Amino acid sequence: MEYIASLLTTIVDQMKLPAMGKLALQPGMRAVYRLTIRYHDRRAHDSVATVMRTSGVGAVMEVAFRGRFENKPLRFPVSQQDYEGLATGFQKVNFDKLGDQPNVKSYGEDLWMWERAAGTFHKGIVLAPKDADGVYWQLVRLAWTHLPEAVRIVESG
Repeated sequence: MEYIASLLTTIVDQMKLPAMGKLALQPGMRAVYRLTIRYHDRRAHDSVATVMRTSGVGAVMEVAFRGRFENKPLRFPVSQQDYEGLATGFQKVNFDKLGDQPNVKSYGEDLWMWERAAGTFHKGIVLAPKDADGVYWQLVRLAWTHLPEAVRIVESG
C-alpha cells in the first residue's frame, strides 16, 4: 500500500503544493482536509483539492489540476453547512483510526487519497472509489455531496 500512497503523494509534490503538515501549522489554521485523485487511464487530469478551515475566515477549498492552469489552484468557498457535513462525516467513519481500503490495486482503477491534518496530527488513507463500500463508500459520498468541485473531472486532451 505504500507504493500506492507514494503514487498519490507524488502528484502533490510534482504540482509543488504545500504539504499538509505545513498547512496545518499555519497561524489560525484549525483543520485541513485534502483529496488527491489519480485517474488510471489519463482520461482526466489528476487533481488535488485542499479544504482549509481558519479561525476567522471560515473554510475555503483550493483545487489544482495536474497539467492544467499552470498547476495553480482554483479557489472555491465552502459553506458552513458543507464544511460541517465533511467534518461530521469524517468523525462518523472514525477516519483518524481508519486504515486503507483493503485490496486496492495500483493499476487499472482510479485512486483517491483522503487526508486530514490539524496541528501536528496528520492522517491519510487510500481508497478506490469504484470498489468502495461501507465506510470507504461514505468517504466517496462525502466528496460528491459536500465538495462537488473537488471531484470535478477536467478531461485530458
